[in-house]
Order: sequence, then structure tokens, then C-alpha cells
Amino acid sequence: MKKITVVVPIYNVEKYVRICFDSLLKQTFEDFVVMAVNDGSPANEQVIIDEYVNKYPEKFIGIKKPNGGYGSVLQYAIEHMETEYFLVCDPDDYLSGDALEHLYNLAISKEADLVIGAKSFIYEGSDDQDYDVAYNKRFVTLKNEHVYLKSEKEVRDLLFVDPSPHSKLYKRNLAKKIVFPTKVGYTDNLLFYISYLNAQRLVYTDKCCAYYLVNRVGNTMTDVKPQVIDAHVKVFKAILEQSKQCADIPELFYYRMFVGYKFVWEQLRRITGGIDTLKEKAGILYELVDAMKPYRNQIQEGIQEFSDAGRNEKIKDQLLFTGLGKMIYNRNLNKLIQEKEGK
Repeated sequence: MKKITVVVPIYNVEKYVRICFDSLLKQTFEDFVVMAVNDGSPANEQVIIDEYVNKYPEKFIGIKKPNGGYGSVLQYAIEHMETEYFLVCDPDDYLSGDALEHLYNLAISKEADLVIGAKSFIYEGSDDQDYDVAYNKRFVTLKNEHVYLKSEKEVRDLLFVDPSPHSKLYKRNLAKKIVFPTKVGYTDNLLFYISYLNAQRLVYTDKCCAYYLVNRVGNTMTDVKPQVIDAHVKVFKAILEQSKQCADIPELFYYRMFVGYKFVWEQLRRITGGIDTLKEKAGILYELVDAMKPYRNQIQEGIQEFSDAGRNEKIKDQLLFTGLGKMIYNRNLNKLIQEKEGK
């Protein structure tokens, strides 16, 4: 049996998928299989998938399914893979030549459930690359190839890791009980946070193992459709709900959920549509505030320790989970509406 499954979720990425597949064929590590999942794409990736499956049957498994979104691909893959470990490689990204070897060797030598690596940002139409440690250096400095134990306080430092799928090797049993929402993006957040909460031994490496195309038109980083708010809210509510099945949750986890909320609030500034759309999506986002209210104390402590907002914004953030919360939220929304109207 193979050691690693590389899951490649495929939807409308015909231009990039060969680059991704070829990077996998160049791996120095041999003992893996690629699960290429066509999620009902309207483009012609299936021809490419079939080509690689026919040419490299020992390496590629082709799956064609009705469109269900990124989460449905992860759900299918986790339920059907036969390997102990898996890695997700988006089809518009690619891996360094020794990525699988490096991540797997760390997993085995450190007996790790989850190995997290650095990455590099790449750009459409450019040869530029920007190395990214894959965590927020303002708050922590992660130790290279150090084992972070769930039983120790320092494991919370890994909550400052970017939850994107890049350069992460997961043990399958961390994620086998996750229920992924369908027809939405951002479900890689759910994969990372629940797997993190389930892991007992975690390792970080500062080696760049993946190359992330950040400015592709249509990817989640460039999407400004109003529906992105619904997707974010659905995923973060799922994280909070499914975290209830996890044990020994660091208090900082709830503050990180609040940081996620703050990120989505900023997306309200970017979405297309008029004032009515803005109000509608702000109402949906408030559902996430309600979902976080049971963890008010942990969030407020996190704001005190880690927020780099100004004093007034910190006070408003802390009041958001009190009886004054709805008033604070509506005031913030009114200011946003005025900005949108150019007043």
C-alpha cells in the first residue's frame, strides 16, 4: 500500500493542471498516489486527467463526480483513500521536488500527526517568488522541526499558522470524522483547524514545500462575489460546531475564530453589489458573532493579549459579545455603508 495520497481538487483549471501533475511526477519520494478529482468542471481537464491515468496508472487515480465544491472533494477523498497520510495540492499550485520526501520523513521520524511546511507565493505572468514562513511572525516564532505536543501550552503557537492547504501533510485519522459543507469554498480552514485540534504531535518545517499561485482570476483570494460572505460564515460556524467533539481545546483557538470573523468583516468592503446586498451579507455575518458568544471570555482574553488594533477598536471588539454587541455591530455597519456611499 502507498504511504501518501495527494488529493488534487479540479475545477476550471485546465490552464494549470499539467504543471501541477508534472511537479508530482518529479517527486523524489516514490511511494504515493495522486487522487485527481474532477468536481464537475465545465472545462476540459478530464482529457488531461485521463491522459495521466493512462500513462501513469501506478501513480494517478482519476475521479469524476458532480460538482459539490471543494469540501465535497475533500470528503470524497478522505473517505476513499487507503493511505495513512494525505496532502492536498490545488491544481493551480505545485510542489517542490522533494516536498513529499521531506514532509513524510519528518512525519515518521517525529511520529507526527500533522506536519506543516513553509511555502512560496508565485504570480501569474511573473517569475517572482516570495518565500512565506506560513505563520504570523508578529506573534510567534515557530521552532524548525520541533515536536509540538498537544499536552503542552506552546502548541497554541501553531494556531498562528496559515490554514491554507499548502505544505501540510495530514494523518488521515485526524480528518475522518469531519463533515465538510458543500457548494462553498474555504473548507480548507475546516480541515486545518479540526485536524489541529485532533492532533497529538505536530511539527513545523521552514522548508518551502509548495508554490502558491495567489493572483489567479477566480481563486478564493481574488473572489469578490457577495456569496463569499455566506461561504466564510458557513465554514467558520462548522468549525465551531465540530470543535465541540474535540478534547483539550486551547483557549486561543476561539480568539483565532474571532480573527477569522474580522477577516470576513473586511471582505464586506470588497464585495460587489449595492447597499441592500451589503446589509444582507452583514446580517448573515452576525450569525457568526452569535455562534461565538459562548466563548466570550476566551475571545476577550485573546483580544487583550494579541490584538494589534487601536484602543477604541479593542474596546468595541470586546463589547461585541456583551449586551451592547448588536448596537456596536450596527454602528460599524452604518460606518461601512457610509464608506460605500462615499460620504
